[in-house]
Order: sequence, then C-alpha cells, then structure tokens
Amino acid sequence: MNQEQRIKTYHFLLQQTKHIRLCSLFLILCSLLTACEPDTTCHQELGTAVQITLSADSITSAGDTVYYAQWDSVTVVGIGSDIGMQGKGIKVMGLELRPDANLTAYLMLYHNQIDTLYIQHTPRQQFISLACGCAVYHTITAAWSSDERVDSVSIINASVESVAQDNLCIYLHE
Repeated sequence: MNQEQRIKTYHFLLQQTKHIRLCSLFLILCSLLTACEPDTTCHQELGTAVQITLSADSITSAGDTVYYAQWDSVTVVGIGSDIGMQGKGIKVMGLELRPDANLTAYLMLYHNQIDTLYIQHTPRQQFISLACGCAVYHTITAAWSSDERVDSVSIINASVESVAQDNLCIYLHE
C-alpha cells in the first residue's frame, strides 16, 4: 500500500470514528433525557386494611364441638368513622384502621347480637415515591371485644401494610 492509500484509509477511519462518537453521544443524551422524565403515575397500592379471619365453634346435640370458618351474616360499622362492610358467608373481612388515631372501634352485628371490636394500633407514614406520596401503615398492639360471645381475638400478624395478609382472628362461641 502506498502513502496516498494509507492517508485515505486514515481519513476514512477518522471519519468513521467521528460518526461512532456522535452516535454514542446522541444515545447517551437520549437515555438521560428519558431517565429524567418525572414519573407522575403511582404503580403501587397504597390502601391498607386489617385482615380479620372469622372462626366459630358450635356444640351439637351429641355434645361434639364443630368448628366452622364463616359467619352467615355480619354487618360492621366503624365508630367515629364511615368505615363499614356488610355481607353473608363471610370468612375474612378487610377493614381500614383510622390513620389519625391509635384506637379504631367497630360495631359488629351478627346473629342478631351486637358486639364491639377494639383494635389498638400505632399508625406510621411510610414514604413510597414522589408519584405515590406516603402510605399509612399500622402496627397492631392489642385487640379485644366487649361481648362474652367472642371467646378471644388473636393477633396473627401485627404489621398492617399494603400487602393483604391475615392480621387478626376472632373466635366466636355459638
């Protein structure tokens, strides 16, 4: 290869390198611009509800104890709030806890009996993202009932977050 061909090849390679650098710079600039775009859509569920499993036992005429995990009919109304639910064949119910208080109380009507369920909890705000803001999570510290028909209220999982999980179990004597 003579000197003139070498110079042409050198200029050609310089020209190609210049194009590659420009393309690389353009790609980097485009990726930075799209990465800095503000995310205004929240992609996470922010609602939290205490999940309450219902369990009851009944003594048959033969003296046997039969356990079942659903109530025929239940109506729940929040005391001091507009929280509530109503349904038949309830096995699990999800109820919101008050974000502005440490105690949430519900009136429960089942089998023509009224009972009051108390849930003591500590609310805490958890930052999720700029688009979502904060969610209110809770830690249950105690739960009890005012009626003798409820045998006990057990805390299964004290942490109430956006993931649905069993938190309380109410055992009812029939």
